[in-house]
Parts: sequence; structure tokens; C-alpha cells
Amino acid sequence: DKQVFLPEIDDGRASANLIADAGISLDEMDALVARVEELFLAQPEVKTAFSQIGGFVFGRSQHERSNRARVSVQLVPAEERSISNSDWVTKMRKEVRKLQLVGVRVRMRNDGIRGIRLSRGDDAISLRIQGNDLRTLAKVGDQLVEKLGEVDGLRNLRHSAEDIVQELSVVIDRERAAALGLSVETVSRGVRTALQGIIVTDFIDGDRQFDVRLRLPTQSMSSPRDVERIILFPSTVGSEAGRRVFLGDVAQVVLIDAPAEIRRDRQQRIVEVSASLSSGTTLGEVLKQIESVVANLALPRGYAIYDGGAGKALHEGNRLAVTLLGVAVFLVLVVMAVQYESLLNPIIILLGVPFAAIGVSIGITSFDIPISMPLWLGLIMLTGIVVNNAIVMIEYVEIARDRGMPKREALVEAGRLRLRPILMTTFTTVVGMSPLAIGVGEGAEMLQPLAITVVCGLTFSMLVSLLLIPSIYLLLGRRDSTAHGLVAANADASVPS
Repeated sequence: DKQVFLPEIDDGRASANLIADAGISLDEMDALVARVEELFLAQPEVKTAFSQIGGFVFGRSQHERSNRARVSVQLVPAEERSISNSDWVTKMRKEVRKLQLVGVRVRMRNDGIRGIRLSRGDDAISLRIQGNDLRTLAKVGDQLVEKLGEVDGLRNLRHSAEDIVQELSVVIDRERAAALGLSVETVSRGVRTALQGIIVTDFIDGDRQFDVRLRLPTQSMSSPRDVERIILFPSTVGSEAGRRVFLGDVAQVVLIDAPAEIRRDRQQRIVEVSASLSSGTTLGEVLKQIESVVANLALPRGYAIYDGGAGKALHEGNRLAVTLLGVAVFLVLVVMAVQYESLLNPIIILLGVPFAAIGVSIGITSFDIPISMPLWLGLIMLTGIVVNNAIVMIEYVEIARDRGMPKREALVEAGRLRLRPILMTTFTTVVGMSPLAIGVGEGAEMLQPLAITVVCGLTFSMLVSLLLIPSIYLLLGRRDSTAHGLVAANADASVPS
């Protein structure tokens, strides 16, 4: 159960997302963010803090939200502070609560590995609810967030339908508009011109060109009543031509709540429920609890929940790693079978690979390391190294037996002569990987599981190569042949000294 896709790296990057109630102004949001930013900068572990107010940027997309803000923090290097990145986030979460920011939710998290995203969101857990009706999706999202709140190890629970924005809705009375000589297109064009404006000309200053946009002053459009006073002019010829008509005479202008965004996946509408893992909690430990919650959640007909975050990436990564390990073992078997022109010795050599995993198990248990993709890569590397040591041993046994030496004596002689090369290759590799296994240097957490896998597995596999492989060969290797020994002895005798 203790699994992750990638180890957590203490690169000193953290962030705080502020979500205020809808309708808050940018000036008010700016004041709230200033308080949070001041708190962060007062901490001795903080090097810099950068704020984005009024929305967020995702890739090349810019999302404007007056009630959203993000404070990105860069801590000093790990060796210059006494607490880890995760501990600092836990500490700051308590400090932010002391600010008592009314109407504001603050979600703090460790930023992931730069450039690597396992889902659309930033968090490790991403459950996607698929369906047609947006209100039903939001309702199911509320239920799922409430249920997941009972799962230990989850924080920053939210769903994408929580973000509500207010939109200006203009409902046109088509009959009255037609009676006054206005078409729907004329009304829409007039509203768009008044609120967004149109480019009427350009202004050239030296070698720079600026568009000149004609629109009503922004400060004059502060409420729906102001919008209703927009003046329209009928375009038809007749008694209404040239008459001024207010927008409120032919339409109703109201503010309505609408989802901030409509997400789609697999060409279907979705609501994404996301959550972060608490410090010290691994992904595998909470996935089973999440699966139990989802299985007990009653869904309306036509709606489904599936994983689209790190859990999905973890399962796919494990499946890919097992496939790669199987392919690697198969290719090694094929190459050895072609070289030996037999399957017996290749099988004896490969029988030592599963026993080398005992050392890996001891290592990850002793160092309390979760299973991750770097660990799987270390297993693939370890397979090749173990096979090489076994080949060195078995190859000399075969050479000795071709010279007429009995099986047992050949094994003893091979062990005596190949002990030094096997020890040298094992110890040089172990010593070379030890700094990475210990975790020396900033960012070493990324490949530390790989190094521990190779070091522990290779140390144990030394015993496998020197003791287990000869024992298996003694039981399963080809029998001694008297005729073969005589032929080899005669061949040696015929060679001039």
C-alpha cells in the first residue's frame, strides 16, 4: 500500500492559493494577499515571495478571477534551514489561520516537481465526475468532498464547480424590441460596443502603433441599472428611425451566478475533485480508502467517477514497469540461449534474479521507502548486474568442465578464481552509488530510491552469485560425462607443450 509515483523533493517551493467569496473587488483581494505575503516574508526560511492577484495562469492560458490569488514562495536551500519543506507548509497553515481572514479560504501545498504534471490540477488526488447536467455534477462534487473529508491524510479538498462567477445576463423581449424597430442583432451589437468597445482607428507614435477603442467609460457601468440606460438606435426606416431607445425598455439586465469554467475530458463534461496529501502520507495508503468511499457513493444514472490524477499515473507506471522488467528478463534469456545454444544455463542464471529482490525488500523496509518509479528502474538495472555476475561464474565453470574437471571441483575452482572480480565489481558499484543512496545534495530524493535499490540488492546478490547460483548449478547443471572427459583429456594431451 505504501506507493507513490515520484518521491517528494524538498526543493523549497511552496504556494498558497487564496479563494475569496464571489464579488470581492481587486483592491480588497490585494489587501488580503498583502497580509499573507507579509506573514511569509517575515519567516527566516523564506527567500522570495511572488503573488498573482485576480486570477491564475495555467500553461499558456490566462484565467481572470477577481476572487482568486496565488502566493508562490521560494525557501532558502535545505542546508540553511532547520525544517523541511513539508514541515514549513504545516507550520504556515497554522499561522495563516491566526490571521482570521474572513470569507477567504487559503490552501497551502508543496509545489510538485517542476515540469511534471500528473493531472490537470496541481494536487496528487484528482477524481473526475462525468455527466451532463452541471448542477448535478456540482451536487455530486459536494457529496464526494464531504465523504473524502473523513479520509485520513487528505487536505485542501475542493472541486472545480466551487468557483462561481457573476455574469451579466441580458434577456431580450423580442416582441417589444421588434415593435420598436430593434432586432436581436442590433441590441447585441449595441451592448457589445458599449461594454467592450470597437476599434475605430489607430494612433501612431514614432515606430509604435496603438489601437483606439471607442466605448463607454468603465466607471459609468458599475451596476445592471447603468447597463439598462445604454441607448440604442433602431436601424429600420420608419416612424421609429432615429428614435432613442434605452436597453431597459427592450431587455432585462440581471446578474446571475455561473460556473467559472466548464471542464471537459474525453469530450464529456466533468467536475474535478482534488486534494493534497498530508505530510508523511503516501499515495498508496489513501487510494484504498478513496476507492471505498467512491464505491459507497450513490451516483445518479448516467454519471460516473474515475481517477485522473497521480493514482492513475501510479497504476499505469507500475504496469509499465512490470512490463519493462519482463521484457528485459526475456531479452536476456534470448541472448544467453543463443550464446549457450541451450536453455539450461540461462535458466540457472536467471533463477538468481528473484532472490536478489530479497535484498531490495530489506533495503526499502529498513529505510522506510515507498515503492515508486525510480525504484522500479533500479530493479531493472539490478537485474542486468545480477545476471552479469552469474554469467562470470557459470562461464568459468563451463570452461573448467570442458577441460575435464568434474562438476563439484569446477564449481569450487570457479568460486576461488571469480571471487575477487565479483567482489570488486560489487563493491565499486556500491561505493559509487552510496552518496546518492544516503541522499547527499539538494534534490537527491528523486533518485535515492533507485540508488538504495541497487546498493541493497547488489550487496545481497553477491551472496546469490557466490553461493546460490553454484548450488542451483550443482543440482540442475549437466551431468559429468566420462566420455566427454576422456575426449577433453586426449585433446589436452595432443597439444604440444
